[in-house]
Amino acid sequence: MSTFSLFRFDKFLYPKNRILAHLIFWLIYLGYFTIAFASFRDNYTQSFIEVLVTLPVRMFATYLTLYWLISGFLDKEKYLAFTLIFILTAIGFGYLDRLLLHLFYVPIYVPNYDYTTFPLTSFTKALQRTTNVYTIVFAAAAIKLIKKNYQNEKIARELSREKLDAELKFLKSQIHPHFLFNTLNSLYALTLQKSDQSSEVVLKLSHFLDYMLYDCNVSQISLEKEIEQMQNLITLEKLRYGDRLDVDFNISGPVKEFKIPPLLMLPFLENAFKHGVSQHTENSFIYVDLKVKEQNLTFRVENSSTYSESDLEADYTKGIGLKNVKRRLDLIYGDDGYNLEVFKEEDSFTIVLKISLITNNE
Repeated sequence: MSTFSLFRFDKFLYPKNRILAHLIFWLIYLGYFTIAFASFRDNYTQSFIEVLVTLPVRMFATYLTLYWLISGFLDKEKYLAFTLIFILTAIGFGYLDRLLLHLFYVPIYVPNYDYTTFPLTSFTKALQRTTNVYTIVFAAAAIKLIKKNYQNEKIARELSREKLDAELKFLKSQIHPHFLFNTLNSLYALTLQKSDQSSEVVLKLSHFLDYMLYDCNVSQISLEKEIEQMQNLITLEKLRYGDRLDVDFNISGPVKEFKIPPLLMLPFLENAFKHGVSQHTENSFIYVDLKVKEQNLTFRVENSSTYSESDLEADYTKGIGLKNVKRRLDLIYGDDGYNLEVFKEEDSFTIVLKISLITNNE
């Protein structure tokens, strides 16, 4: 279905257009069945009169079904009452339709009708008229149920989207203080040493806060800006750990052309410092490789580690930052929209993330 047709259909869901929609529906009904009957008897006037005479019964049956039977019984799961009342009203409308024909149509176009063979009380003829009446009733009911299903699905999609948005915002709100807490720890360590680098840490921290409080309030952010903040974090941590830390950050590909959800890669780097450096006294390393190729991102972080498998399971993979970023990946990309791999070697730990990017123009 095209965007235009969806737009037009959606417009008719509003009450202000309901009367117009119903009027168009019944005009289409008049025109269609007039042409259909005329194709058999080759008399458009007679066909139009027949359809017009029986129109009140069909309208009454249609609106009774739509706004009383379906709304009052079927929607409330009163199936037995719905079935019984539906059968009784259907037979009643069959008799009423037959009565109108014999009052206004038969005297004009079938003056020699044999009432002895098929009297007005004939149940068989009434059932035939019921079939004719409920052809349009079923068509109208189908439209109503399709419209209702469309509205319910639309509401469900909106609620689901709002729920996902709220959860994503909550997860990001948890990540923000997580970064702030760790950076303040770094600043505290430097102040204890009375380091001249404390002022530089404060400046870098202000950049972090600006990024988290203002730049991250969007669904997608420039990949280049996310990389800038990772480099900012590396500078902060190198000020803290000095020469005992070896950091190598390699970037390749057209990073300026793409966007990424904010704070998606930073938690991996931050946890590499937390688990790969803070537990080591010397010879700590972190190797970061970020590669963009054909709108795909591969992000690899390897850090030194002496953690056991059980320690990693309890601490590394269940930390606030990584747990949240894993949940955000699930919400944003779905189960099959990204690939996250974890490798544990004897003296190192590696995470590899692969995702698709969107361009700055999207």
